Amino acid sequence: MVSLEKYFPEHKLLKDNWKVIQEELIEVLKNENNIPKFHEVDKIQRFISDKDNAAWRVFMFKAYDNWQDENCAKAPKTTELLKQIPGITTAMFSILGPQKHIPPHNGFYKGVYRYHLGLVIPKEGECYIVNGGERYDWKDGEDVLFDDTYRHAVWNRTEETRVVLFCDVFRNDLPAIFQPMNKWVYGLREKSKRLKSVLKNAEVQVDLREEERQTAQTPQPQV
Repeated sequence: MVSLEKYFPEHKLLKDNWKVIQEELIEVLKNENNIPKFHEVDKIQRFISDKDNAAWRVFMFKAYDNWQDENCAKAPKTTELLKQIPGITTAMFSILGPQKHIPPHNGFYKGVYRYHLGLVIPKEGECYIVNGGERYDWKDGEDVLFDDTYRHAVWNRTEETRVVLFCDVFRNDLPAIFQPMNKWVYGLREKSKRLKSVLKNAEVQVDLREEERQTAQTPQPQV
């Protein structure tokens, strides 16, 4: 794990407002089954997302500097906070179902650090990530920054759902000569066909609030 204060000092804005973010997340989770699984958003992630029967769902706000407007509208306060930090390139609610295991893998790009902010963390049992041999157990309202190009894996050994705010942020410790190149590479990703497919698949296709209202208005069977 790496220093938040040194490499991502802007994290304080998110951490100080974690309850605000959590409130919007809880509304989103009322229709959790409508949120796509990670490998449904990005098929290349099937190896790490679809190895067991437990779900890993992602509610995407931003992917490689492209905002997912339909989703952002469903969590406007969280979106407003994220937009105050231009160094964030990707942002999502990362939702792990009970007993989910993400197998060991390595990130492929050295130009970003990965950030997690605990929002809904199981109260009973173990829920953690091991990155580069170092274990971190998530906690509500606590955050962590790490280099995902080190080998890492995740375990949710509980019967509860785990959710973190997941962000990739441009590294501020690269030599100055590489900073423009880093952003140029991300610029290429913005134009890729794969990214266009990811953005389309990431959109939650229903109005979560409208569906909730319709459910509430549906007459319940008498027992």
